[in-house]
Amino acid sequence: MKYVALVAIGLIVLASPSYAQLSFGGGASAGLGFASFQKEISDFYGFGFGFGAHGDLNIGKYVTVRLNFDYNIFPSNKDKLKDLIPANTVDAQTGQPINKADITISGLNTSVFAISIDGMGKLPTGSPFTPYAIFGFGINILSLSDGSIAYKGQDAGQIKPGVESQTKFGLRFGAGSEFGLSKLLKLYTDFKYVIIFTKDSSNGYIPITFGITLTP
Repeated sequence: MKYVALVAIGLIVLASPSYAQLSFGGGASAGLGFASFQKEISDFYGFGFGFGAHGDLNIGKYVTVRLNFDYNIFPSNKDKLKDLIPANTVDAQTGQPINKADITISGLNTSVFAISIDGMGKLPTGSPFTPYAIFGFGINILSLSDGSIAYKGQDAGQIKPGVESQTKFGLRFGAGSEFGLSKLLKLYTDFKYVIIFTKDSSNGYIPITFGITLTP
């Protein structure tokens, strides 16, 4: 709750001097992501994808406060997971060493649901293209899905990591550019580095986002 209060106070402070210049907008986005998790699990997660929605409070032409709702998922590297199976593991029925090519692993994917506030400072260019810098903060809900394993197409059991969802504070910074198709419609793309402060170390990811914003 304290982070929500900070967000509310920040919005009031930013908005109060410029009521006459305020405008509102909103839109949706989708994109790619690259995980930057702690060393113990970094080998198992890399490329991901995500989508989201946002609402904008525009303060004049060159400052925007954006409320984001983002969901990103990072599938596990199944080949790396197979490497955890000891090389001397044998087939219980034949007594022969198992062939890892006959093993299928599913699940064990990591997801991050984020609710965040970004401050965006825009650079006036006098053209439809407007570059901007991003700095923000928010809360991140991290989850790890259960998995399953099959051998030669037969179910060999469930994999339950026993890891509960965690809600952690994080910081975000990056840059991007928007393109005004009209006074009402803008396209944008940006990239950010998201740092998530977990118990013993920090995790993070790099989303590359493509989106659309409507400003009525």
